[in-house]
Amino acid sequence: MNSKLQTTLKILGIVPTMLFSASLLLAQNTQVKGTIVDGQSNSPIAGATIKVLGTSKASSSDASGVFQVNVDDKNRILSISVIGYETKTVTLAPNETTVTVSLVPQTQQLESVVVTALGISRAQKSLTYSTQQLKGDELNRVKSTNLANNLNGKVAGVNIASSSSGPGGSAKVVLRGNKSASGNNQVLYVVDGVPINNQTLGSQPDNVFGGQRDPGDPIAMINPEDVENISVLKGASAAALYGSQAANGVILITTKSGKGGRTTVNFSSSAQIEQATSLPEFQNQYGQGSGGNASTTSVTSWGAKNDQTNFDNVNKFLRTGSNFTNSLTLSGGNEKNQTYFSYANTLAKGITPNNDMTRHNFNLKESAKFFDDKLTVEGSANYITQKLDNAPTSGFYYNPLVGLYLLPRSVDISPYKEFEKFNPSRNLYDQNWFTLSDDPTTQQNPWWIVNRNQNSSKRNRLLLNGSAKYQIAPWINVQARGSVDRTSEVWDRKSYAGTQSILARPNGGYSYTNTTITQQYGDLIANMNFNFNDKFQIAGVVGTSITDWKTEGVDYNSGTAGLQYPNQFIIQNSTTPTPTGLLNNRRQLQSVFASANLSYDQWLYLDLTARNDWSSTLAFTESNSFFYPSVGLGVVLNDKLNMPDFVNMAKIRGSYAIVGNDLPPYTTLLTNNLNAYGVINLNDIAFLKGLKPEKTHSLEIGTEWRMWNNRLNVDVTYYKTNTKNQFFKIAASQASLYDQYAINAGDIQNQGVEALVSLDAIKNDNFTWTTSLNFTYNKNKIIKLDDRIKEFALTGDGRNNYASKFEVGGSFGDIYGQDFARDDQGRILVSEDGSPQKNSNYTKLGNSNPIWQMGWNNSFNYKNFNLSFLIDGKFDYEVMSITQALLDGYGVSKTSGDARANGGVAINGITASGITVTNVDAEKWYTTVGGMGPVSSQYIYDGTVVRLRELVLGYDFNINDSFFKKLRVSAVGRNLFYLTKKAPFDPEVTMSTGNTLSGVDIFMMPPTRNYGLTLNATF
Repeated sequence: MNSKLQTTLKILGIVPTMLFSASLLLAQNTQVKGTIVDGQSNSPIAGATIKVLGTSKASSSDASGVFQVNVDDKNRILSISVIGYETKTVTLAPNETTVTVSLVPQTQQLESVVVTALGISRAQKSLTYSTQQLKGDELNRVKSTNLANNLNGKVAGVNIASSSSGPGGSAKVVLRGNKSASGNNQVLYVVDGVPINNQTLGSQPDNVFGGQRDPGDPIAMINPEDVENISVLKGASAAALYGSQAANGVILITTKSGKGGRTTVNFSSSAQIEQATSLPEFQNQYGQGSGGNASTTSVTSWGAKNDQTNFDNVNKFLRTGSNFTNSLTLSGGNEKNQTYFSYANTLAKGITPNNDMTRHNFNLKESAKFFDDKLTVEGSANYITQKLDNAPTSGFYYNPLVGLYLLPRSVDISPYKEFEKFNPSRNLYDQNWFTLSDDPTTQQNPWWIVNRNQNSSKRNRLLLNGSAKYQIAPWINVQARGSVDRTSEVWDRKSYAGTQSILARPNGGYSYTNTTITQQYGDLIANMNFNFNDKFQIAGVVGTSITDWKTEGVDYNSGTAGLQYPNQFIIQNSTTPTPTGLLNNRRQLQSVFASANLSYDQWLYLDLTARNDWSSTLAFTESNSFFYPSVGLGVVLNDKLNMPDFVNMAKIRGSYAIVGNDLPPYTTLLTNNLNAYGVINLNDIAFLKGLKPEKTHSLEIGTEWRMWNNRLNVDVTYYKTNTKNQFFKIAASQASLYDQYAINAGDIQNQGVEALVSLDAIKNDNFTWTTSLNFTYNKNKIIKLDDRIKEFALTGDGRNNYASKFEVGGSFGDIYGQDFARDDQGRILVSEDGSPQKNSNYTKLGNSNPIWQMGWNNSFNYKNFNLSFLIDGKFDYEVMSITQALLDGYGVSKTSGDARANGGVAINGITASGITVTNVDAEKWYTTVGGMGPVSSQYIYDGTVVRLRELVLGYDFNINDSFFKKLRVSAVGRNLFYLTKKAPFDPEVTMSTGNTLSGVDIFMMPPTRNYGLTLNATF
């Protein structure tokens, strides 16, 4: 047999064997086709991984959610997983070859999971302190130029006041009352577990004459569309692990991340217009002059009865503002890598001419897993650039409202829109206004201010975050994180020749500031979880962190001599040496911390934390570090007690914590420095080696109930905090050669109650109604000061008879001022010329902090329609209006006009000679009681206000199998109307978001009513 024949026979022998083997293989393997869909919307899920358990076979779903995979007779169990959904296993029947799998979104599973300190997620029922969560959608219903303002009325225990400085303005956010007399009372903002810098690039306004700008806070620059959810850690126990930065509570922001599966594109657009509301009421009966006589040179409206046409001067100047915000987000990835990108653009116009803001937000976030998913790496870069022109100021200086409001009522402002006129003697354009006298209000032509006293800022912010977490073993992982938060701003103000002489010299003035603030943060944390047995578990955290702040820049002002050549706005054009100061300071905080969370049988929870901080601001004191612990206990009653079936959870909790707060920088060592003139600036504050950090002692007791399948939730908390070792600067004796003396003293107490009730009132296939009510009561009291301090003034001005100060037995935010001089029967003392007399002493007139507040939030859904509204109110407090005092004193207010028409002001008065006085001439009364030095008690008002905060009506279009996956159009409104308001201005608006000027209105910009349309589309 030759070789060819042998080869042929071998092949013929192999072929049957191969065919037999193939037939066996076909008998054992079956192709299964399937579709993966969302269990809620029934929409397809792309990128899901389908594994055949027991084999290496796997597949993935395509853009339509369709997959194919081979199974055999022995291995017919599929495991389906995708990021954002619960993993599901499906057992196939023997002859089953097609299958549809519905996945449940993880959000349903995680509704009871809360993000806590350091970004650690914990079960809601295990917490021993009060927190509150908000979804990102809550922040985007009605757009605002500051993220913090969108929290107003939605969180129990939080008092938010927005700045009167228009678009880009800052917000004052205080949790559970003001605690520090000299320090910061605002919350700490944490993004993705890392603290961010919310320090403003400049000081807040701190005097009644104003002219100072609100520099805006960095939180205003965060894009709300990037926010996944927010957790508010209200008490010291909740925030203890963040240390001294979190003494006033924490707002945790978790941003959106990429999700595996099909790439999702979301576009949102909001267009709103805003109109001034809560404007002063003016009289239209009497014109320019005094004593009932007309005068074209008078600055007041105490002239003759006005028969001319009434001029609506205010609305001739103010304009309709707008806010256009567009945002685009992209999200995608797979099980190993996810990407999130967003861009947002905000174009806002304020209600005063030339007040414009442009902001661009760029955000890129990446996450990836390596080494069999043991290593998780995340990184994000957020860049924001903003340009803000002509941010309005409050007070008398550089404020267009002063001249606008006080303009005599018989004068038409229209001709003054031509705000300048040529001055041949100076060969330049001068200010065109009816008066530029030495009026104490320094009023100017409103159009001159917005065109020839312009201010402008350009701000850039770069926020970089990075983290790496390695799962060493099932019970332990180690995480390292770092961030750089850098904000720089160039700001200037140009005051042209012709500006009021008190504000600028004859040739004009120039101010220039270039500032950069850099915060660097890093931490190293080990997370541990131990299950000792079926009933006892412990979760622990051990870590260390470092935070470094650095401020640098230059601050220039053309000085008392002004510019050398008119209207040439450069630093070198100064008749005096350029007074440039270098703003260069640095502060660092180093920390170690640990926590242990013990759980017994899922019903008894014990929390223990400890932290030690080393602060550079405590250098040269007896101790540069401070330690503080916390302890909390929670008991889930329904797990052990025989409670009715409708009770899903019943918990009581309690905690006690101490949180420190270090000193202001450069307080503990005498330092001198040279200024631009070569002159030594001496530190005028004496330091003490015994200075200590403030410490807040916090006690909290609460209970939480969930009933009827979690449809009714009730959370009630009582708290009490005492902040001791307050830092004060007091006047030093002349012999000490210092102006001030730094001491620790005092005890400021806050105690109150918070309650949150939420109810799914109606829930069926076509109609749902969810309602929630939050309530806050807080009482502040000054328990103790020091023998060296009888009282402590936060701010004040004798020319306006106003002061905010506190003394033992009083409260933070007490308003002091002058009252009438009275006899022992309470009658007003009147001079012989008919003028009411003032008391020379300052007396307490009220307090500017609401005692209690509430918010009522509602959401309705009927088929494709959705309606939501928010009503909130603040009650039981007082505010003061210097604006109204000036309007009365100048005779332009409706109140003064009505008094003239009625023949005077009725009073119960008496002269020194015993003559009873029952009526005082209106002009005599209001020029004495009102004006620059008013009788303060007459301008104190009840601050109670209830408003319709938000209103949204939307419609979801049915767009199955179309290019759009979701499409919603909504009509939105914000601050649409007041249900009740007793003050002549909006008491919620503030001149300063610092500790000063609380509750006082001095020509603040009026609040606005916003309404418009929003569009949300998902592709």
